[in-house]
Amino acid sequence: MLPLPTLRVMIKLRCMPSIRLHLALLPLLASAAAFAQSGSEAGDADTDFDLPGADASMPGSDLALDDANFVGNPLKRLAKKWPEDLVVAPIPGYSPQLGWNLTLGGGYFLDDRDEDDDTPPSILGGFIMGAENGSYAYAGGANLHLLEDKLRIKGGAGYADIRYRFYARGDNPGDLGFGLDLLQNGPLYFASGSWNVWRRLYVGIGYLGGSVKTRPRLTQDEAASGFSVLDLDIGAYTIPIEIDSRDHEQFPRKGWLIEARGSLYRESVGSDFDAQIFKLSANHYRPIGDTDVFATRAVFRTSSGNAPFFLLSTFGGSKDLRGYPSGRYRDRMMYALQGEYRWHVNDRWIVTGFAGFGEVAENVSDFGSDFLPAAGAGLRYVLSQKHRIGLSADIGVGKDGAEFYFGVGEAF
Repeated sequence: MLPLPTLRVMIKLRCMPSIRLHLALLPLLASAAAFAQSGSEAGDADTDFDLPGADASMPGSDLALDDANFVGNPLKRLAKKWPEDLVVAPIPGYSPQLGWNLTLGGGYFLDDRDEDDDTPPSILGGFIMGAENGSYAYAGGANLHLLEDKLRIKGGAGYADIRYRFYARGDNPGDLGFGLDLLQNGPLYFASGSWNVWRRLYVGIGYLGGSVKTRPRLTQDEAASGFSVLDLDIGAYTIPIEIDSRDHEQFPRKGWLIEARGSLYRESVGSDFDAQIFKLSANHYRPIGDTDVFATRAVFRTSSGNAPFFLLSTFGGSKDLRGYPSGRYRDRMMYALQGEYRWHVNDRWIVTGFAGFGEVAENVSDFGSDFLPAAGAGLRYVLSQKHRIGLSADIGVGKDGAEFYFGVGEAF
């Protein structure tokens, strides 16, 4: 969809990526998943759009059922017979591309497990998001854990209308800071199924479809009339692979999360172009002392074929790396390496410090010529002590200046 900049939808709800909406507070699920990586991050999105502006706040579906009773469900106080399995809450956020934004998300837990069953609950959910710069998005979907979590099914559909700045392709446009304001909109839908083939390894197949309309924006609220820069239908087979040995989804202290995803865009399945997208990411968590954590993340992404600009690999955002607006640096390939120390001050407050670097390039041989470093610090206020979910505020500094991020959950 549009630069859903990664409307990172992680369905575990990993959302806007570049609308990398990073919310892990609500079980806004899968569909939202399709929009927003994003995030929490959180893992990678079920879409391939690493577009700018995906740093907004979106929900994730990794909460346990009893979270319906905690402070993140404020509307429950307004109704005497509020369903125990329903969570609805407003979620504020801020990103360099979108500005301040507000998401209203809701999730309904389908929970028929035994008390001693550790299978995650299935969830139905949705969200609606509005941003300071006029962008908006809405979506709904499902994240299902079936057959004692042997089978995972995700699906969703939504629409987004995103305003953001496009800096062209390569290092030079990003260094100069010159860009064109674009308006990009259209529907997006997806479905995937993954099977637990061995221990913690899941392998699946899915489909991603929709359409994207892109045109220049002359003012805050109006697009240039009379012509369209790009009007494309998209359709792709997707192949998700995941290995997850983390001890906790929201605040892991040890273990690995390794995710790989291949997408084949083909005219035979409704796409106006043929292209291939591959992304590999690895997160590692190491406990320090009784409560602290040192987290590291490495990611590599490549696009080939006739991929349009919104499917190229981008650098920056709230995940890879903080300190650069999402999409300022864009090319066929990218990588990012980063580390973050999470200091658990007490039960309510966590202080973070992070640093990393990465690059974008046309080919692997071009890496090593223009490093993009970043470093910063953040603060977390824990909303749910049981599930380690909190409000997050980060300041990241890159070579072009500083950027501020506000949302829910950790960056990765």
